[in-house]
Amino acid sequence: MGLFNAMTKHAHKAELRESKDEIVVGGLIRGLSHRGWRCFRIVAHSDRQQLGFKLPGDEVLSSVFVLVDRKSGSGSISQALGSRTVIGFTAEMRNKVSDPDDLAAMWRTDLANLFKVPVAGEVRVNHQLNTVNARTFHLVDLDQYVQGTSVDVGPLTDWAVGQVDGLREHLRPLKK
Repeated sequence: MGLFNAMTKHAHKAELRESKDEIVVGGLIRGLSHRGWRCFRIVAHSDRQQLGFKLPGDEVLSSVFVLVDRKSGSGSISQALGSRTVIGFTAEMRNKVSDPDDLAAMWRTDLANLFKVPVAGEVRVNHQLNTVNARTFHLVDLDQYVQGTSVDVGPLTDWAVGQVDGLREHLRPLKK
């Protein structure tokens, strides 16, 4: 009986660890909605959720995407990570079609990004013909925000808004 009880307790711990990202996603939707952000996209998989938000009245950003990506599995790496999850932010700005000089500057930036290794916390800018995206990601310990089945939305929402504010400032000089 001792071995069986140990196995069932381990299964519950794994399920709670795997559910924390879903709890965080619900908290983000609620917290950002209370700030006036409008959720227009939810894509959920077993280990990854993507949220899309519109920011009414924002002079720079047209939309923001939040990615919560739990590195899942039963291996030693995912158990070593524990409740650490990758949370990524993408801020999208729409521009009118660019002139040739703007396109040359965009291509230089995009070419430089090809040879960079992504680093947590680094902001990367990607240009398209009529959109410019700024991206960043962080490895976050979800235990800071989730206790049992409740989530502390305040600090989590403030942190997410701060990340998007930083991305907005990277995109502001590129606004046409």
